[in-house]
Formats: sequence, structure tokens, C-alpha cells
Amino acid sequence: MQNRRAITRWVTALVVVFAMLGFGFGSWLSRLPAVRDHLGATTLQMSVYGFCLAVGSVVGLMLAGRIISRLGPRRTLLLGITAQAAFMPSAALILWIEQLPLGLALLFGYGFAFSSSDVAMNVSGASAERALGRARLPLLHAGFSLGSVSAMGLGAAAEALRIPVPLHLAAVFLLIIGISLAVLRWIPHDDRIAEPLTAAVAATPATKTGPIAVQPPQPSGAPSRRRSPWTDPRILLVGFVAMSMSLAEGTAADWLPLALVDGRGLSNELGALILGAFFVSMTVTRVVGSPILHRFGRVAVLRGGALICAAGVVTVILAPYPWAIVLGTICWGVGCALGFPVGISAAADNPDTAVRDVAAVSAIAYTAMLLGPMIFGFLGERIGLLTAFWLLAAAALLGGLAAGAAREPGRTGAARG
Repeated sequence: MQNRRAITRWVTALVVVFAMLGFGFGSWLSRLPAVRDHLGATTLQMSVYGFCLAVGSVVGLMLAGRIISRLGPRRTLLLGITAQAAFMPSAALILWIEQLPLGLALLFGYGFAFSSSDVAMNVSGASAERALGRARLPLLHAGFSLGSVSAMGLGAAAEALRIPVPLHLAAVFLLIIGISLAVLRWIPHDDRIAEPLTAAVAATPATKTGPIAVQPPQPSGAPSRRRSPWTDPRILLVGFVAMSMSLAEGTAADWLPLALVDGRGLSNELGALILGAFFVSMTVTRVVGSPILHRFGRVAVLRGGALICAAGVVTVILAPYPWAIVLGTICWGVGCALGFPVGISAAADNPDTAVRDVAAVSAIAYTAMLLGPMIFGFLGERIGLLTAFWLLAAAALLGGLAAGAAREPGRTGAARG
């Protein structure tokens, strides 16, 4: 069926876009030790650099809903990816020559473009998942993780070859914009949360070469239009679950290599590779996430993930041997891998309010992922990063306690047949 093929191309395009955003952000993260060494920066100073990027991201999150409503996800992604390709290499070059104020401003711009793009692709992903009638957000987030894993490997190679960070990132983002522009045409212009394929999409004609035109659901009435996700206890709890897992993911991405280099005496290259193991574990978990969710349901998966994540964090904190640190890192990645994509799926359960709910959960989760690690940077300056990681284990366990809010509508059993 042609409509099904169009939706498949839509999902494929989103996997690629997710991967490209992960590749770009992961490339920056993989070179943080090199930036720190080149600038002679302290942990506190590195926190300031990350804070500027995070503030830009939070501003982008606050405005993403309005931007996406006005431009649509596809055009938002086009502008956002183009802006990222301009801001990040420029920021790296300016910081490299120690022009810090302008470099920090460019990091702010990159953060704004990154978070706006990220919300747009999650809204589009929720739309594609609903149109197809099957769970696909874990697979899409696996694309992000795969991009990050690739970036870690390339970053470790660039570190070993002593390639300057500005040159490395310029080549990376040239590749990103070329690939992204090639696949964005497969994403519909207007892909608000759609009815399942068997209902809305099957009845929607598709052009022979262009993307499908998904019909959005009709609002159920004025109360739905007036409703705010920020006053819905369920959405706030779902956001908290996604936040706890995103905090674990973002803190590992920002600080795990530096924590191991400074706290365990590992080399920059080994720190980057261990972070790569973290992203590999997340990627594999997300690739197999859909059948796991179908079998056990969201609540069991989220609670099990919280326990595994907390156990992994504690192992990384306490383990004195590299092999044990790698094992703990893998558990950490496996445990937090499905928290955010499951939260997005849960936010999209109500088609009448899904776009706003998805945007709200995304904002909560990404604020934790981007600003939360800054708190760990400030704590790390005083008590050490590894010691500060105890808070991550506690947050993961609290998120597991709130996982009941993400239960699928109508699901009461522990598993599906």
C-alpha cells in the first residue's frame, strides 16, 4: 500500500535525522577533554561553557511549541539543522582561539537550534508512530544513540590523531547538513499527531513522489483547547519519569569521561571509549525496545530500567577496576535507555492534546538533560563528580516509583498476549 510506504519513508527519514543530531552533539561531547586541556579550564569553567549551551537549549524548549505550530516540524528541522551546522563549528573555532564571550554566545545559539530541532523531531516521531499504529519512538531514539556512538568512536580517533577540535567539528557538521537535507523531503509538511494508518492514513491519498498529507484529528471541543499540559498531573508525572532517565543520560554524556579521567586516572581516549560503551548499550536497548514494551508494558519496563540504571551508577561510583566500570556503564545505559521514548509515547496517548503534551514532556526531560548536568558540574568542583553521581541513583529510583503514570490506556495486565 502506497500510504504505508510513505509512512515507512517518513520513519526512515526520522531515524536518519535522529542519528544526525546525535552524531553532532556526540562529536562535541567526545572532544570536551581536548577542549578542557587546550584551554586549561577547570571543571567549574567547563560547567560555564555547558551552562551557556544549556541556557540556549532551555530558551529553545520554551519557544519550540510556538515555532513548530507556525512552521511545522519539517521546516523547523530544516532551519534548526542548518543553524546547528553554522553555530557549532564557529563556536569551536572561536573558543579554540580563546575568544570566550563570542564563543559562549555561539554555544547559546547552537543550544537553541538543537533543542528546537529535537522537539520537532519528537513531535514528528509521535505523529509517525500513531499513523503507523506501532511503537517506533524507541527505534528513533536508537538512531540518536547510534549517531552518538559513532561520534564517540570518531572522537576517540580524532583525539588519538591530534586533529584540532574546530577542524573535526567543521567536517562533522558539513556531513550532517548534507545527509539531513537529502532525507527531510520524506517528512510531511504538516505531520501533527495523526489517526492510525487503518483509519486516517489509509483514507488519505498520497502523491506518487511526495510525502503523505496526514489529516490531523479534529478537536473534541473547547475544554480540550483550553487545557494546559502543565496542569495535568499525569503529564507532569510522565514528565518526571522521563526527566529522571534523561538526567541519567545527560549527566553521563556530559561528565562520565571527565569523571573517569579525573577520578580514576584513565586516559582521555579510554574515557571517550567508555562513554561510547554507554551509548552502545542505549542503542541496543532501544533497537529491541518495541518488542520488550509489547511483551511487558511500559510500567514494568520503566521500573526495571530504573533499578538497572541505579545499580549501574553505583557500580561506576564504587568500582576500582576498568572492567567493572565498563560493566556498570553498560547497566547505566541499558537502564535509562527507554525512559524518554516511552515518556513521549505516553504523552501522545490522547490524540486531541498529543502535540502539546509531547512538547511539555520533551521540555521537562530536556531541561533535566541539559541543565541538570550543570548542577553536577558545580557539585563536582566541590565534592568530585563520582561522589555527585549518587544523586543520579536516587533520581532513577524515584522515577521508577512514578512509572505508573505511563501505563497504556486500557492495559491492566502485566503483559500482552
